[in-house]
Amino acid sequence: MYSNKKIVQSLGEILKAKSIFNIIISPGSRNAPIIIHFTQHKDFKTYSIVDERCAGFFALGIAQQIRKPVVISCTSGSAVVNYYPAIIEAFYQRIPLILVTADRPKEIVDVFEGQSIHQENIFQKHVETSIQLTEDESESGIWYNDRLMNQSINKCILKNKPIHINIPFSEPLYNTINHLQVKPKIIKTIPIKNYIKTYNYKKEQYIWKKCKKKMILLGLYYPEKKNMEKILRKLSLNPSIVIFTETTSHVYGKSFFSNIDQLIFNMNPKKWISLKPHILLTIGINIISKKIKYFLRKYPPIYHWHIGKHYENYPDTYYKLTTYWDINPESFFQIFDNYTIPFSDYREKWDKLKREKKKKHKFFLKKEKSFSDLKVLFFVFKAIPNNTILQLGNSMIVRYYQLFDEKKYSIKSYCNRGTSGIEGSVSTAVGSSVTKKTVTLIIGDISFFYDSNALWNNYIPKNFRIILINNGGGNIFRFISEKELPEKIFNFFETKHILSAEKICEMHHWKYEKVSNQNALKNSLSSFWEKSNKPFLLEINTQKSNNAQILKKYLSYLS
Repeated sequence: MYSNKKIVQSLGEILKAKSIFNIIISPGSRNAPIIIHFTQHKDFKTYSIVDERCAGFFALGIAQQIRKPVVISCTSGSAVVNYYPAIIEAFYQRIPLILVTADRPKEIVDVFEGQSIHQENIFQKHVETSIQLTEDESESGIWYNDRLMNQSINKCILKNKPIHINIPFSEPLYNTINHLQVKPKIIKTIPIKNYIKTYNYKKEQYIWKKCKKKMILLGLYYPEKKNMEKILRKLSLNPSIVIFTETTSHVYGKSFFSNIDQLIFNMNPKKWISLKPHILLTIGINIISKKIKYFLRKYPPIYHWHIGKHYENYPDTYYKLTTYWDINPESFFQIFDNYTIPFSDYREKWDKLKREKKKKHKFFLKKEKSFSDLKVLFFVFKAIPNNTILQLGNSMIVRYYQLFDEKKYSIKSYCNRGTSGIEGSVSTAVGSSVTKKTVTLIIGDISFFYDSNALWNNYIPKNFRIILINNGGGNIFRFISEKELPEKIFNFFETKHILSAEKICEMHHWKYEKVSNQNALKNSLSSFWEKSNKPFLLEINTQKSNNAQILKKYLSYLS
């Protein structure tokens, strides 16, 4: 059984030809043709997520793991706008989503019809392309729709960015047919591999060779090839090169510097000037560490090169970009990995600093007795099982993770750092968990409660785990504020509360446990990932500790 709408039939066949099979649908009426067609089609995997905001992030979580486009579809009107936070995150995180929004016929917009808004191009600059299809089922109308859908979906695949397909539907909406009436033309795309002719870049080769201080900095990044770590490990043997990686870079290695803020948070400018690079090579997008952004802007290198494909605007994060390489990093390093210099102590200086900080880090955590966020996360990060997926909440959680050496290189970690908002963190983690991998979400209280609708679906696997750090309202503003402000003002930055996740877990039939001291935490973590007949949430109450002050004390001690 299929929808009798030819436009929906064509969409299904084009998606199938391009191996796009995951469809997340939010219930509605105007999108009835889409619901009927895809839920009855044996080739597609469909999910029903009621809340469109959650549905968008749920799809993002799946696409994040499979690295292929995922379709989200909803009814007309205000439902469409609820996708916006997830679309913006996917756009800046470079994750391919295909929005298929049902619409009312154009002629009834602005005549007081329910759920009728201006949907065409509603996402404007935050999608790679936006197309408005027609209800015309003549030969020319079908050709027009097929061409637009092919072009748009191909751009989604090539650019790894969201697209928007808006489809008007006139009633009747629920009519079906037992056979397909269309055979759409499939337009393929063949990506061309980038390559560099080495003789064209002798000047850049000379610059790379002569610089005795080279820093490679990786932000949010999804390597296209598995050999990226191998390439960087080889480069890290060069004494003139240091490789800084953030947790969102998905590049791991003991020879890399993965605790950036631990190294430089309270570094004085004189020390930075002695260690700053001659040439900075950046890969990926958003950087979590505000401190390294500050230093690189205030005391910049001589050269800044950025490597990455398909940037429409130059990614001049540090305001001193000298060269943009529109190419994948693997191809770039083919011509630069063999260039060494006779002598440099640059790497050794950073190694020495790393050893000093690591020693102080261990000593501080050993003597610190409070049940604070810092101490709690020290135990939590150590306990995460190998070869699993870790999803991190925004704000403080991902920043804490950047401080610890206890990270395990077999664990892949993710965080929504495209726009760095707290909304959707739980939904993204839930979406990533349906790919059958063991997923643990570590999240703060405000982020969790803000997105608790994410638990309202039937697809959460039993091995999904959430560790909720409940400090009574979030401490990030007390940490990042450089001024002492009156308590009345802070009440508008923080969200103080006495909430617990217990009733939420009860409502959704989750296993729940709460701890508020170190011994209870250790006991709970020892069995937390064991096989269970329900998803499991562990709530850790740290409200009795002055978490912001302890973190500041820790960072001050490191310096």
